[in-house]
Amino acid sequence: MAWGLRERESMAARLETETFDLIVVGGGITGAGIFRDAALRGLKVGLVEMDDFAFGTSSRSSKLVHGGLRYLQNGEFGLVHESTTERVKMEHLAAHLVLPLAFLMPVWKDSKHGVRVMNVVLWLYDALSMFGVYRIHSRFGPKKVVDTAPLVRRDGLTGGLLYYDAVTDDTRLTLENVLAGVQAGAVALSRAKAEGTQFLNGRVASVTVKDLLNDRTLVVKTKAVICAAGPWTETAQAALGLKNGSRLRPTKGSHIVVPYDTAPFSTAVVMKAPQDGRAMFIIPWHKATVIGTTDTDYDGDLANVFASREDVEYLLTAVRHNFPQMKATAKDVIGTWAGLRPLLRNEGVAESQVSREHHIHVDPRGIVTIAGGKLTTYRLMAQECLEAVKTYLGRDLPTSTTGHTPLPYRGNVLDEASREGAIARLKSGRGLPEDIARHLVCTYGAKSDTLLDLGTDAPILAQRLDPKWPCTGLEIAWAAREEMALTLIDAMCRRTPIFFLLGDRLEPAARKAAAIMAAELGWDQARTESEVAETLRYQDLHMACVR
Repeated sequence: MAWGLRERESMAARLETETFDLIVVGGGITGAGIFRDAALRGLKVGLVEMDDFAFGTSSRSSKLVHGGLRYLQNGEFGLVHESTTERVKMEHLAAHLVLPLAFLMPVWKDSKHGVRVMNVVLWLYDALSMFGVYRIHSRFGPKKVVDTAPLVRRDGLTGGLLYYDAVTDDTRLTLENVLAGVQAGAVALSRAKAEGTQFLNGRVASVTVKDLLNDRTLVVKTKAVICAAGPWTETAQAALGLKNGSRLRPTKGSHIVVPYDTAPFSTAVVMKAPQDGRAMFIIPWHKATVIGTTDTDYDGDLANVFASREDVEYLLTAVRHNFPQMKATAKDVIGTWAGLRPLLRNEGVAESQVSREHHIHVDPRGIVTIAGGKLTTYRLMAQECLEAVKTYLGRDLPTSTTGHTPLPYRGNVLDEASREGAIARLKSGRGLPEDIARHLVCTYGAKSDTLLDLGTDAPILAQRLDPKWPCTGLEIAWAAREEMALTLIDAMCRRTPIFFLLGDRLEPAARKAAAIMAAELGWDQARTESEVAETLRYQDLHMACVR
């Protein structure tokens, strides 16, 4: 089914005229997961998001689906078990999008724990996933570590370990959850801000929603509300009339992207920053390299969060300490992003020690708020929220089916073998280069052929947006028609990753993409130029830390 600007008006009309069991406030991964779960259970559910889906934290994470190895150090065995088993489940239910990733952990004489201790820890880590991990971890001697990561600091190197977690596209994971809910008959509206709640006899009766795209107010009748607003939780709670809800301690996590040739890592790496001993990652990403993340308290504008010069130097200093032969400097950075962890307020501990556990607050008038948590366990958090809200729905809830229902684009991409088979078929049957075929299958799964069919009558769409990267105009057209991309930033920054890969080459690609969006959404020349200018301005904000 199409799901773009043309369908948005009917979605808004449904919000205004129908009565809902549940309204979800917030279109990040948590809200999207709740929305999907509720829709699949047969609830009449609507979702409202004040910006684009995944605009906040859910497009600015480290892109990892992981158990949280460092949580073992804090004795949070339940959280690690929950996370590792969810990772295994997601590698199956979203096999096109959640991919196993090898992590190298070098160990030096001055490391807090030696190879033997970390080997025991990783046996526990594998066991907590019920040994469903892609591959059991391996123990390396110093030579094998150097062979795997030649840039590694060799002085004092005693060995290392190789273990597996997973990498994903956090934005697209969020988007597919929203799409699943829409396909099940539910209503999702972006650029729609919840601004108030009306009560009748001490219970929720409706939510006032401002349609920011059309500057109109919708009064949405509902029996219950779930607030899943991430870093905006306190603001959303106030708008919804909650006085004693969850309180947050947001911390900022910044990431930088550098070209592969300046930081050539074939596997991900987990290491400690020498400045403060906190864990951080180097991650191969779209044939580039991501370095992250920081963890610092944040009290600025929630909608404008960007990496600072201090963040960049912190990350590069940590990498140079552990990999002194790495060539990358601040001048090599081609992209950055920074997001806020919506952590529960916990005074008296360092930022990196604040628990990633979530909390659900229930207001007896029928408003449930979820705060905290992590991307990997979003599906379980959704189940808990629906369990908490069911009292206010006036009906029994069927058992959740999200644990065995694939995400919409997975189709017949079931595992590594079928994923590779799909890539091979696109190469041979469609004549696609390896990088484009792989990018399509690992982004759109079984929808790859449908997306490619858009180019049958418009071959120009199949051209790359930039010669170096596999993103094509087809994806921009698809984003506008099928994935509710309403701006050029939506399409280039969230529906595709290309915004973070182009550096100084962004403008030509942006102009190509804008022309496609204009044709799809009916923009005139002035609007098209404005979208390009806004995209370039947005990049300036991301890159100010290195310019």
